[in-house]
Amino acid sequence: MHQINKFQIQSRPRRDVGQIIAVAMLLLLLALVFEARAQEGSQGNTTIFGGAQMTFFANHDFATPAGGTQPGVILTERATATMSYLNYFGDNLMANGVTDVSHVDGYVRKYGAGQFVFPTGDNGNAGQFAASADGTSGAYFHGDPSTAITSNLFTGSAYPTALPAGGPFATTSKDMTLGAVSNIEYWDIDGATATKISLTWDAASAISTLTGGVASKLTIVGWNPTLSQWVKIPSTLDVTSVLGTPSNINTTGSITTNANIVPNTYTAYTFGAVVPDLTPTTDINSLSFLNAGDSRDFIVNLYEINNVEATGLIRFRITKLTAFTIIYPTSSGTSDVFGGIANENSNWDFTENASFITVTAKTGINIAANGQAKIGFNITRKPGVPAGNAQNITPTIISGSGGEVNFTNNQVVTTVTAN
Repeated sequence: MHQINKFQIQSRPRRDVGQIIAVAMLLLLLALVFEARAQEGSQGNTTIFGGAQMTFFANHDFATPAGGTQPGVILTERATATMSYLNYFGDNLMANGVTDVSHVDGYVRKYGAGQFVFPTGDNGNAGQFAASADGTSGAYFHGDPSTAITSNLFTGSAYPTALPAGGPFATTSKDMTLGAVSNIEYWDIDGATATKISLTWDAASAISTLTGGVASKLTIVGWNPTLSQWVKIPSTLDVTSVLGTPSNINTTGSITTNANIVPNTYTAYTFGAVVPDLTPTTDINSLSFLNAGDSRDFIVNLYEINNVEATGLIRFRITKLTAFTIIYPTSSGTSDVFGGIANENSNWDFTENASFITVTAKTGINIAANGQAKIGFNITRKPGVPAGNAQNITPTIISGSGGEVNFTNNQVVTTVTAN
């Protein structure tokens, strides 16, 4: 077979020379096309009108603007009914050279595998985000989500309605685990395939102001259309941002969701600051007191459950009882609970009035993120209390302790009985 093929090739020399020339030209053309697609660039002054789209098939450089009507900017239509897109088609593509004056003002969509940093911006401000799922799209809005209004570069005036559809997104409407929501910027990120999402910031984002200078308070938040409020999306500060530089809340950086999420789950995304959330529990060996004078220790645990350190004024109180006496040591020791638990009473000040024992953390005493404090007490059945008398040990965290704003879980009730 090899000899026959060789003979057949040699038996038609004129035709094969033509084929070889044609193939060579085709290969040269393909090489030129590949070279052209290997790296693309733009200086802006490009408009993708309503309902249209344009596609890049390779890495793309936003070159230094060189004049024109919209130097450095590729513009797409943001209005929901006539939205247009700049597409990036290919795996592991990059858009380089994005700045406040060189970006896509509008919607960008990616097709292909690998993380892509979307070169989005708005009104002279870059606001990039990153995602990996094929078909993800989105736009950046440099404005207060509570009004959700941005300028229309097509007309030179503001869009007449809130964008995206479903807005505005009041920053005061938020989950109780959030202390604040950014009023500077937000993103519309769309897609039906789960992916991790990263949001980037720069100095104009004022992340340090939002978080009070505490980086651990920063989180991504999403507008839940069912609840009509911003909710915390578990996320972690990137040590090295998706932009390639170290994250710093005073300058630039990024934060990424801890898990893959479906972008369409939330109508909008932005930055939020979480606050501590304290909740108490009570540990005691037995709830039954058979005789007058029966006495036992108990521990009040103060747990921080929102992964944020509780600082500043931390207080709780215990309601005094008529059938039982509650006392406390003012120095740390071991409470006789569950075989012995070390308490931290030296860290706290105790005051009393006719109704309550109030316990206040001393200056400099904090409760670590997801940590706890343990304060020890003793409860004794008073003489003359009839059998069957049941009363409640009720530790209540005083509103605002440690900076928290969620007051729905600030009390625990433990019923003790004189039997």
